[in-house]
Amino acid sequence: MKRILFSLVFITVATLSVSAQNKGAFITTKPDTVKLGEIGLNDLSDENGKVQISVINTGNQPLILNEVTGCCGTNIKEWPKAPILPGKSGLIKVEFRIEPRPQVISRTVTIKSNATNSKIIKIPIQGVVIESKAKNEIKL
Repeated sequence: MKRILFSLVFITVATLSVSAQNKGAFITTKPDTVKLGEIGLNDLSDENGKVQISVINTGNQPLILNEVTGCCGTNIKEWPKAPILPGKSGLIKVEFRIEPRPQVISRTVTIKSNATNSKIIKIPIQGVVIESKAKNEIKL
């Protein structure tokens, strides 16, 4: 009986230690939502449609980004093709055109990877283009 109990305890401890060591690749992003805020029509420029998303490997295995895509006219200009080592980060550069008219900006960047915490992550990009107003002017 003691041998069986010892064997069960040994197998349990060995299993837990192996699973703790194989943490895998974990992905986190900064920011988790890109908030552009309010952009006035007079302040609109090409730079408003250029954003960067930092991808961080918080695991202990290399993180591989298999595919990075953008929706509805969102262009992924650059993303890490090489594995991101544990504790390191990579940069995703995104560009899109903002029409010069009042509108709500709602875009999404989708990241597919080998991460054990989430194979697919969607990063929203949000903002609003508003009519510019003069100082002390109220629009109704």
